[in-house]
Amino acid sequence: MKVVIGTNSFGLEKGITDLMKEYPQVEFFYCANREDMEKHIIDANVYMGWISRDAFLIAKNLRWIQSPSSGVDSFLTIPELVESEVLLTSAVGTHGACLAESVFGMILAFNRGIKKAILCQKDHIWAIRDIRPKQIELTGSVMGIIGFGVVGRALAKRAYAFDMRIIGVDLFPVKKPDYVDQLWGMERLNNLLEESDYVVVTVPYTPGTKGMIGAEQLALMKSSSMLVVISRGGILDQEALVKALKENRIARAALDVTRPEPLPGDSELWDMENVLITPHIAGGTQYEGQHILSIFKENLEHLLKGELPLRNQVDKKRGF
Repeated sequence: MKVVIGTNSFGLEKGITDLMKEYPQVEFFYCANREDMEKHIIDANVYMGWISRDAFLIAKNLRWIQSPSSGVDSFLTIPELVESEVLLTSAVGTHGACLAESVFGMILAFNRGIKKAILCQKDHIWAIRDIRPKQIELTGSVMGIIGFGVVGRALAKRAYAFDMRIIGVDLFPVKKPDYVDQLWGMERLNNLLEESDYVVVTVPYTPGTKGMIGAEQLALMKSSSMLVVISRGGILDQEALVKALKENRIARAALDVTRPEPLPGDSELWDMENVLITPHIAGGTQYEGQHILSIFKENLEHLLKGELPLRNQVDKKRGF
């Protein structure tokens, strides 16, 4: 069996030495240059990394692809992969804590005046009279979580620590933690939008979630509310968001993901004072590579033993 690890920013290739010791019957190879990918993947059985359609089409021996990301929407744009018997697994479960922390970083940047203070610091302005009267604490406010998977549950734990009331919606609303007030099916999304002070989008990008948050949904939110999107761009109608913010129909928004990425330089979102843009960094953590390799190793063990399904095996037709 040949395993190829593609270029990545997580240091996944550092795990090869230990993997070779544990699985001497497997050949491991790190492809450090995208330009060389096709010649190395042509006879690979397993691939970990992002893959182009051209590379997939020549990888005739491929049995399994491990995505380094929780999201797999880019893989599912390859129709031949979707229709094939090649297994696709995600890194779901590796980013719960860091994504949840990023959400609160975004919220607190506004609520505690941190975003404003950073801008004032650049000009040496002591802005106590401007910032302090506008500060908000989270106690007693309502967090609405759209998508109650690993990330949603990690977020709910932290919201509970801030003495917030928590409601969530999910396609499969099961096993509600005691500290969560309500966990509904997706049919009650409108109720969540109406009740929440902070709406956080954590669902994956699929045909069913494309454009899920548009003008109609934004109109249901409180004028004092904040929207945070951390899963994938395309779930939110960005033009509708700009309009809602301009008309003060919602108060603030924070986006770690956009469509397209990078966000075009002429997007109005860049220059809006009540918007925080981060460049798809919310999933970053010093443990990211370790988490991904742990899933990969577990799945490799199962594959060698012929044990299916693999951990985080994606239903390619459903999209997650």
